[in-house]
Amino acid sequence: MKKKQIGLAAAIVAAAGLTVFASASAVASAAAPQGQQAGQNISRRNLPPDFMGVAGIAGWVVSGTPRTFARDGLYGYVDGGAEIFLQYGFQSLTVYELVPEKPAAKVKGMILEIYRMASPAAAFGIFSTRREGNETVLPGIKTAHWIGEQQTNLVKGDLYINILSSGCTQDEVETFVFSLDRALPAAETSRPEAFSCMPEFSLIPGTERYICGDVAAASESPLLGADFWGFKEGITEAYSAKYGPGPSKLILIHFKQPPGNLLNKVLALFNEYLLDVTTMDEIMQGQTVIGRKFYFGWNGPNGILVLDEPDPKVARARIQEALDKAAKRLEEKPKKKSEEKK
Repeated sequence: MKKKQIGLAAAIVAAAGLTVFASASAVASAAAPQGQQAGQNISRRNLPPDFMGVAGIAGWVVSGTPRTFARDGLYGYVDGGAEIFLQYGFQSLTVYELVPEKPAAKVKGMILEIYRMASPAAAFGIFSTRREGNETVLPGIKTAHWIGEQQTNLVKGDLYINILSSGCTQDEVETFVFSLDRALPAAETSRPEAFSCMPEFSLIPGTERYICGDVAAASESPLLGADFWGFKEGITEAYSAKYGPGPSKLILIHFKQPPGNLLNKVLALFNEYLLDVTTMDEIMQGQTVIGRKFYFGWNGPNGILVLDEPDPKVARARIQEALDKAAKRLEEKPKKKSEEKK
């Protein structure tokens, strides 16, 4: 029996490859044999709030006892990736293992991880770092999501949901995702308002990211790994999206406390990584040894990085549009707060 338990979890972990958050040992320790009835050996006390919804999904049963992790226990489950979750405001994690209600001819199952984050924006943020924009999405689901070969992600209110599957057909995964979306609380995906500042022309849908903390920032671009930006201290956050046809990338950097001497620090950074660095009309420009062009513009609490845009005119136009929209949004904030008080 023990070999079968470990086999299910190991198969799911192996199928998901490097995208797995859980360690193989952590997943295997909770595996249970296929065909175990929903709720069997599960204490009815202190059940996770989403247990009844998950347990009610047709065709699947919860195998074993769901495990929960608080902030101080996350490192014991997420293999080398806990820090980014904590920087986005991780609150708790519930892990379910599900197996087919009817015994299958081969090992088949799903690991369902439900992360509760500090806010809907934080949940969208961690979700956004896990996608590239070319993943499959289902037209019948309004909740932001993507479906891969062995992994699926959703974001619903303050919940970030990761699903690892093994031995399942595409139809089985899609049906499960539809059912899960209906079973969980009816909260909608909530993106930060700052995305309204992104230029719309040529933006590639599904590539928008909300960047919080130095781990996500350095992953987004090595240029954002420099300490002076303030991501590590939590005084800076960013929003990015890819643009066609390149694709190039635009990153809107918002400073809660703009660093002193910012332009000189960015200039030193450009000179360290790039060649032919120049500044014209308050926009900095440089390029790599293979000709990839990078740009930076700044106005008040907002900076704009454009990465890998071959056309300087297009890059400068995007920078100016984003800065203008960000400045306008900043002006409208006090008016909006005043109207809300009335």
